[in-house]
Amino acid sequence: MKKLIFSGLLTCSLLLSGLIAEQKTEAASIGETVSNVALSVKGVPYSWGGTTTSGFDCSGLVNYAYKQAGVSLPRTSADLYNYGQVVSKGNLTEGDLVFFSTYKAGPSHVGIYLSDNQFIHASNSGVTVDSLTSRYWSGAYYGAKRVYTQTGWVKSNSTWYYYNQGEMKTGWLYTGGKWYYLASDGSMKTNWVKVNGSWYFLTANGDMKTGWVYVNNEWYYLAGNGAMKTGWIWSNNKSYYLKSDGSMAKDTIIDGYVVGSDGAWIQ
Repeated sequence: MKKLIFSGLLTCSLLLSGLIAEQKTEAASIGETVSNVALSVKGVPYSWGGTTTSGFDCSGLVNYAYKQAGVSLPRTSADLYNYGQVVSKGNLTEGDLVFFSTYKAGPSHVGIYLSDNQFIHASNSGVTVDSLTSRYWSGAYYGAKRVYTQTGWVKSNSTWYYYNQGEMKTGWLYTGGKWYYLASDGSMKTNWVKVNGSWYFLTANGDMKTGWVYVNNEWYYLAGNGAMKTGWIWSNNKSYYLKSDGSMAKDTIIDGYVVGSDGAWIQ
């Protein structure tokens, strides 16, 4: 009977989690919108001072793409570099601005980061895509900035991320009345995750579970703070024993006490 009750509660819990998860917007982020706009004008010729589809210079392309996403930015590469938040090369996401020292010292050229070390920019040969790992651009790389201030969930390449004023969050996050865990690369974790020596379980929607959870044909118990319990616990007016791997003991004797098929101590 306990398993039927728990299964019903778990099913309801997952359904509710699904409803909550639907509140995450899957609309394209500002960064994705900017990238798509820039890619749509790929091949447009270079034009010094150009800001339209008749011709772009590097900062003109950035301004055009961001304007289509509803964001107004400073005009020149130098001003753009002084505008946003510093982003390390290893934490670049779509829409971040990448700067290069080319014809003069300092941030004299700018492009829009896409993904996988690719960026789009208005070069002398027109709007084109290049790689940050190429010999020339890796040597000319000056830095990167994030210039939009999006807050909330963003889905990119089938993975959820959370931004607060444009800054990608990592670690534990509390939002919408639920806890989530974001890896060091910002990606939302699901299933079991070990943090500071304790195991936690995150549903397919990313929210942290507490109480009983049924995973891979085994019952586990998660404390009020989400940490997986081991040893004896008291739940629903019964005693249960959770093994060292967190799974519930059944049909055995623990510390001289008989544990039944439902996992509860037979008193």
